[in-house]
Amino acid sequence: MSLPRVPGVRTARKLLVGIGIGLAFITLCSVAALISLAQLNAIVRHLAFDPVPGAAAIASIAKDFNQYRVLEVSSSTAGEPSDALFARKATDIKRDLKAYDDTITQDDDRRRFTELIALWANYADLHDATAAQKASEEIDALLVTMIEWNRQEGVRSIQNADSATRAASVTVLSMLVAALLLSALAFHFNRTVERPMNALAETAHAVALGNLDVRAKVDGPLEVATVARELNEMLEARSRADAEARTLNAALEESRELLQRLTAGLLLAREEERTTIAREIHDVLGGTLTALRMDVAWIGRRLPDDAPATVAKLAAMATLIDDTVVTVRRIATELRPGVLDDLGLAAAVEWQAQEFEQRTGIHCVLCATVDDGALDPLMSTAVFRIFQESLTNIARHSRASRVAVTLTRLDSDLILEVHDDGIGIAAASASSVRSIGLAGMRERAQLVGGGFSIAGAAGSGTTVRVRIPWRHKVNA
Repeated sequence: MSLPRVPGVRTARKLLVGIGIGLAFITLCSVAALISLAQLNAIVRHLAFDPVPGAAAIASIAKDFNQYRVLEVSSSTAGEPSDALFARKATDIKRDLKAYDDTITQDDDRRRFTELIALWANYADLHDATAAQKASEEIDALLVTMIEWNRQEGVRSIQNADSATRAASVTVLSMLVAALLLSALAFHFNRTVERPMNALAETAHAVALGNLDVRAKVDGPLEVATVARELNEMLEARSRADAEARTLNAALEESRELLQRLTAGLLLAREEERTTIAREIHDVLGGTLTALRMDVAWIGRRLPDDAPATVAKLAAMATLIDDTVVTVRRIATELRPGVLDDLGLAAAVEWQAQEFEQRTGIHCVLCATVDDGALDPLMSTAVFRIFQESLTNIARHSRASRVAVTLTRLDSDLILEVHDDGIGIAAASASSVRSIGLAGMRERAQLVGGGFSIAGAAGSGTTVRVRIPWRHKVNA
């Protein structure tokens, strides 16, 4: 399972690694520069011991000047000076002066060179031997000074080159050590911080996916270990809470099942009691009233014609008995309609719709396309009672003028739908737990494994829908 890493931790490690790589790259470049600097140092040393071009030029000036003086001494001894040789040597000296002039970079060297030019110009114009000797000595002294200055300058160049090489070496070695330290720090950071953080992130990801049995490894820095410990404690508390919740849910589910069984038993006992009472009322009380009616009729046939008051009284008694018989039949039918047991659910629904239309004046349309001869009596009773309660609510609250009832079978389910064109039930009322009638219908549907829904809209009426799994009658 690929899990996302911790962005902040990876960024910190990448930063350390990047700095280390950058320093390593700079170190490599510095090593190359150090090699080049060492080669330059060798060149500087070579220049210091092989003076070119400044030291070579001043040395050439000294050599040519000495040769010029040798020519002067030779010509004075021979008594015949050679102007061509003097002119050529003077040209060589001027060439050397020009060459040295091109190498001058410092003010002190420029000042001495200017003095040398002046001395040479003065010396070339002198004809007195004593003055020429003095000027020659000054030129020699100045040339010695300039040669010594060039030699010292070469020594300083070597020292500067050595210092630069040592400084560069120290810098390169420092950066190399820094790169190694940063690399070690990045590796240490990876082992001590990133890995524990990534492990903690993997634990959190597993918890987010629903695995509450996983635990974080308490490792790494104090902060990371503290977070891992707190996470483990939270998971332990969550596990205990879940265990308690499962126990409570199991107890609640058991209590709900017990309550449903109790409710089902009560409803079944109620239906059985209604059936028994309806049968007793119909058979016993109905039979008794019929016998009384027959007795009243027998007495009426035997009364003399000259007793009109008695005949009228017997007629009133007969009418009262007939009305009582109708009332008894109605009560017995309301307790348990015999048509439901004798003819089935569809006929019972049709009879109830007709009774509702006659009693309330609300037009009732029925569409029943189900053959319920083999339907379980519990299913029939539940659906019929829900239908009765729906009609009662319509009569009391809907202000409807028309009711459409549909009873059909869809796949393996029995569907009852009752729709009226009344004011429509409010959503709050449809979901209210205080409505005993709705709660009873919902409970009846759930007891037989079905579902109950009610919905309405202002001006569009209310629709009650019951869906119950079809269950066949079990033959005794």
